[in-house]
Amino acid sequence: MVADADLWRYFAPDYVTARQRFLDASEKADTKLTTLTLSVRGPSEERLSIDVAYLGPENPKRLLIHTSGVHGVEGFPGSAVQVRLLERWSERDLQIPDDTGLIIAHAINPYGFAWLRRVNENNADLNRNFLSPGEEYVGEPEKYHELDDFLNPRTHNSSFDFFRIKSAWIIAKMGFNVAKQTIAEGQYERPKALQFGGSELYEGPRHWVGYLEKILPSADRVVWIDFHTGLGPFGVDSLLISGDDSEAELSRLKTHYGDTVQPNDPDAGVAYRIRGGMMNGVSSKWQDIDWTLITQEFGTVKPLQVIKSLRAENRMTHWSAIEERKKMNTPERKRLVEVFSPPSDKWRSMIMSRGQQLIDEAIDDLV
Repeated sequence: MVADADLWRYFAPDYVTARQRFLDASEKADTKLTTLTLSVRGPSEERLSIDVAYLGPENPKRLLIHTSGVHGVEGFPGSAVQVRLLERWSERDLQIPDDTGLIIAHAINPYGFAWLRRVNENNADLNRNFLSPGEEYVGEPEKYHELDDFLNPRTHNSSFDFFRIKSAWIIAKMGFNVAKQTIAEGQYERPKALQFGGSELYEGPRHWVGYLEKILPSADRVVWIDFHTGLGPFGVDSLLISGDDSEAELSRLKTHYGDTVQPNDPDAGVAYRIRGGMMNGVSSKWQDIDWTLITQEFGTVKPLQVIKSLRAENRMTHWSAIEERKKMNTPERKRLVEVFSPPSDKWRSMIMSRGQQLIDEAIDDLV
């Protein structure tokens, strides 16, 4: 348990500090560290990288994977949980079987983390970028075109935006769950619009898949936790299941992990179906492995506030004349960070506690 007075040690003020704390904790835990460097740079010309700490045997039969920061600014709380995880290993508070490996991947989207965005350098949501083999980067949800003007205004700002009125009209017309699914599923036709999934597998994801290609072939069983924020009640986590979400598997998972387990079904909980999800995309390449794929999603603010902040930040980024580095200090970027990493000790304490608890439950599931 982390005391409120110590939370600041885990929640970094920026990507550079978060990365350094992760590297320090990795060194203390005596991990095998791999740095996957991107060609793009951060706002101070710093190098950006996915840093992967590994603990365990060279050819593990079982694996626990913990990833953070696929959505950029969500890396702030994700990094905090991972630093604490590494500390627990150093303190011998965490043990895994001899044939089991632990992969901790920090900042899958370091560009978004560093530049205070949710997307990468191509404006792509990386959790829509991992299409399955043979699937083309084309298409969009059937009704997305009906929402395009609302979601993606082509001006920087407007004194008469009427966001609440417009969103209320859309919900009344479509229904909340249909609108949620349409907005969030992922689209591959509008590069400057929300939920763009990309035109190819981008550099960071390619590096990450390349790393996994070296370690996954020996594994028979994998539990993967991907850390996220933004959906659900404040500070409460939902466990969203990808891959096998059959009734029998969901029942097994609820027995082990609790009643917050739910499928990616817009009518069954806080989630929605997506194209190009990271865990589904990776697991489709290794179908002989027995996968348990869990998105741990912590709630922050109401859904319309999330959409409003994403819309405002994307609008400012593409349609303002503000110089790139100065965009870091805009109200839109600052609000985005607050929405996905609330500056609340209560919220931070809740996610630190549950983040570690789920890791313990995942190790038990592997065993």
